[in-house]
Amino acid sequence: METVKEHKRRRSSKKQKRIAAEKEEDDRLTALLFGNGEVLERSQEIIQSKPAGDSLFVIDRQGETQTTTELKNVRDLEIEDDNDAEETDGPVWQDDDDDIQIHLKNRLAKLRHNRQEGAVSTQQLEGRLRTYYQQSLTAQTNWAKLPEENDQTEEEHAVVDTDEPMLSIGGLKPTILATVRCPDANMADPNQAAVQAVHFHPGSDPDRPLLLTAGLDKTLRFFQVGEEKSEKIHGIHFPKLPIFSASFLGETGSVVVTGRRPFFYIYNAVSGNLDHVPRILGREEKSWEKSVASPDGSTVALIGNDGYVVLWDVASKQINKTLKINGSVRAITFTPDNREILASGSDGDVYRWDLRNTRRCAERWSNQDGTITSALAASSRHVAVGAESGVVNLYKSSHLVKSVLNLSTSADLVKFNSDGEILALSTRREKMGLKLLHVPSATVFSNWPTSKTPLNYVWSLDFSPASRFLAIGNDKGKCLLYQLKHYSNDS
Repeated sequence: METVKEHKRRRSSKKQKRIAAEKEEDDRLTALLFGNGEVLERSQEIIQSKPAGDSLFVIDRQGETQTTTELKNVRDLEIEDDNDAEETDGPVWQDDDDDIQIHLKNRLAKLRHNRQEGAVSTQQLEGRLRTYYQQSLTAQTNWAKLPEENDQTEEEHAVVDTDEPMLSIGGLKPTILATVRCPDANMADPNQAAVQAVHFHPGSDPDRPLLLTAGLDKTLRFFQVGEEKSEKIHGIHFPKLPIFSASFLGETGSVVVTGRRPFFYIYNAVSGNLDHVPRILGREEKSWEKSVASPDGSTVALIGNDGYVVLWDVASKQINKTLKINGSVRAITFTPDNREILASGSDGDVYRWDLRNTRRCAERWSNQDGTITSALAASSRHVAVGAESGVVNLYKSSHLVKSVLNLSTSADLVKFNSDGEILALSTRREKMGLKLLHVPSATVFSNWPTSKTPLNYVWSLDFSPASRFLAIGNDKGKCLLYQLKHYSNDS
């Protein structure tokens, strides 16, 4: 006769098996709907060297054997666009395990029709999961449904037949931005502090671009970004330099790294060479917190004291020119053609210089917001000026096109995408403080980001070459990655 102890042990064993079966089935269905990351081995080599200026740095270099870590929590990723599943006439096979009954507990409790509901079949669970996520998506998903011919025709008309102006054939639609969240770009090695800088290499493959991240954890990291996974290439640690700014020097493969120090670095990501610049001759600044590299990589513009912009020549490692504005400089930017540089700051005026003749300012105009300028960006057609009041003004030359009033606190970041059709504007002082503007129509995209987009406090952002990806660095050390479907090959 079975004792009480044996009965309890048998019941406990059954319960553990049932829980394991439920988890396995839950994971299987999640993988079916969202895809599953691979669990791969990771190898790394630590190389230490000592650069000039006796600042020890450590390179965490991961070569061709490097693979990404397991893409955990993929089912928690926010998906905000149509995901075209492979169209088939029916299931390829019927699995006997599909008859498993699943109890809707814990994470699955949200799928119940009522509190008293018991177990459901895996087919019912799958259907409820599809319905749940379909209803929560910003852009509805077809879920691999093969449309009838008439349905397809109606769908095409629904896209084209609209009161919203289509500004160009095949152009970006003014109010709807189709996005898909990808695994975080730095998931393999997250930053240990706020991500102060993210920048895509302008000459890298648009489908698998190279991205750098940097921040106050004093580490510069490089990742090869992808839609399904991003792999860490290598990283370099600067023990004496909390990083405030980092950007590629054009397509050279070198990176300028600056912070609140009188010295900075030029790091060659290809060869691993590190140039330590202990100070800039003729200047007494103790901090080079903000720096911007020219599009051709020949010049680094640094914000100096007393209204000066210092143009530092990368080849000669000396000052090329200094530019002066009234008040203090808060923001600088180059034009994409590398011909001009703009600066603005505490007096609220915008100054423009022609780099072929910097003896005098070519143009100066007053930003119509009237407060301190906090951010600048330039495309081939427009200039964006962000102010501490939160107002972002869009100019064509010096003529105001649009005042964007969607930020309630300081506009700390403004950034155009590669073709100038999207302007990102963001504040570091407010959660969810990011908006994307459709530049041709001067309207903010209404569908993204949403209240459920896990932005937190946005500290940095950048668009990839050809604008297929948008990378967003936040205060949690994450570099969020979104695919912009309009610019993707499969759109």
